[in-house]
Amino acid sequence: MKYYGRICHNLESITTEKILKKIPGVMFQNRKYVCNQCTNKDQSLFMKYYCHHCHKMTVYCRYCINLGKVQSCKDIYVIESHHERTKGFYNLTFELSEQQLMASSKVCDAIIQYKNLLLYAVTGAGKTEMIFEGISKARQRGDNVAIVSPRVDVVKEVYLRLKEAFEDEDIDLMYEGQFAEFNSTFVVSTVHQLMRYENHFDVVIVDEVDAFPLEMDNQLMTTIRKASSKQSSHIYLTATPNQALRSLFKTSDIIQLPARYHKHPLPVPVFIYNKIKETKLNHKFLKTLKLQIEQGRKTFVFFHDIEYMKTVYAIYKYHFARIEFVSSIDELRHEKVKLLRENKIDIIFTTTILERGITLSNLDVIIVRSDMFTSSAIIQIAGRVGRKVKQPDGKVMCYHNGITKNMIRAKHEIIQMNNLAKQKGWLI
Repeated sequence: MKYYGRICHNLESITTEKILKKIPGVMFQNRKYVCNQCTNKDQSLFMKYYCHHCHKMTVYCRYCINLGKVQSCKDIYVIESHHERTKGFYNLTFELSEQQLMASSKVCDAIIQYKNLLLYAVTGAGKTEMIFEGISKARQRGDNVAIVSPRVDVVKEVYLRLKEAFEDEDIDLMYEGQFAEFNSTFVVSTVHQLMRYENHFDVVIVDEVDAFPLEMDNQLMTTIRKASSKQSSHIYLTATPNQALRSLFKTSDIIQLPARYHKHPLPVPVFIYNKIKETKLNHKFLKTLKLQIEQGRKTFVFFHDIEYMKTVYAIYKYHFARIEFVSSIDELRHEKVKLLRENKIDIIFTTTILERGITLSNLDVIIVRSDMFTSSAIIQIAGRVGRKVKQPDGKVMCYHNGITKNMIRAKHEIIQMNNLAKQKGWLI
């Protein structure tokens, strides 16, 4: 493995690669500390301590500490980038829909011309397949390609699909604890891992750009720009773009994709006034869950708060044999998701951790206290339903204590997308 385009902490790691520059890990500029690895300038994220190697006080950056300590008394090395042309061959086991072909063509044009593009695609549109031809063109030209996402589970899933399609390519998978094996010419990684690079990637494709923590962290957007070469193309994929993201693009550079790949409409949320209390069994809710099992349906029950979810779960767990709960702080969450995929759980109480990245047949969702959710969260949750060709529909039940603007906005956007898809002739 070579460290092309990388920021290295140790000279011992470098063999024949060319070092472009040697700089302190942390510098003091204009009365402020700046990290030369992650570009962090938030002074609260710098710490001082006495270094026993240089025998003086030194400053290190806490923002990128997971990538190795970067400090003021130790130099880092920026390695020259490197490009390798390949044939860019890929396998696709099915034909793209008319909508997917249109999007694929737009992605290719943007990549060829090193332009930026926003793909505003509904959940289940088949976004990953739309980028294959663009990636192929980039690799034929010798462009370094990075496909990144804020979430590890999404990164793993995308990597498997790309590895299956581009079987002749050396693809690096990178997230915390998982390091590059090859020369970083084709990378699938979490956004944080791009902090290891500078002026290296010619094409950066950001999947689920709206997902936490990217939407809340401008520093990570800066990281994407820093890791990119001076002439580069950025392709952003999302089902729920906020106004701030849309404002970064010309109208002509926002491609709206309103249809799912199987050409069935998106399930529309139904609003149901139903208060789920933490201290009392709700018979209407219990009856609904029992009916779901009788009909052979899986049910995701979404909650906005972990403690609220756990308390409610404690009431209902005695009524069902195959019921579980999961959250971001659950150490067994990966095992529980595996049980879901193996058809060993009927009902799962969950936070928004399951709003993305998992696709099941025969699935319906219930959103408890949907009046506490953002419109984008409701759209993402509704997007779990009806994703399979053989089961293209399902129910999205929004329990609420009072209808909110976010609920109305989410429902309106879903209906709007269905109408647009129908107008374009992209629905069955």
